[in-house]
Amino acid sequence: MFADRRRRAGRFLEWKVGLFCVAAVLTIAGMYLEARWMTGLAIVVLASAMLLRFLPGGRKVDEFGDDDDWQDDEHQEGQ
Repeated sequence: MFADRRRRAGRFLEWKVGLFCVAAVLTIAGMYLEARWMTGLAIVVLASAMLLRFLPGGRKVDEFGDDDDWQDDEHQEGQ
């Protein structure tokens, strides 16, 4: 019910936001112009943004929600 505040922004956040904005513009334009193909394209764009979640890669996160980069940061500060 409540958002987990410990979680960081997900991978591809900028892409998701950008695709959402494109889909919103396409939806409004499609409704205004009464173009079914444009609203259909907006649905495809939203679906592609949703599928970004399942792409491999990203940072490793342990069971406490911390990433493993703190050791690298600490090591670099000492140099």
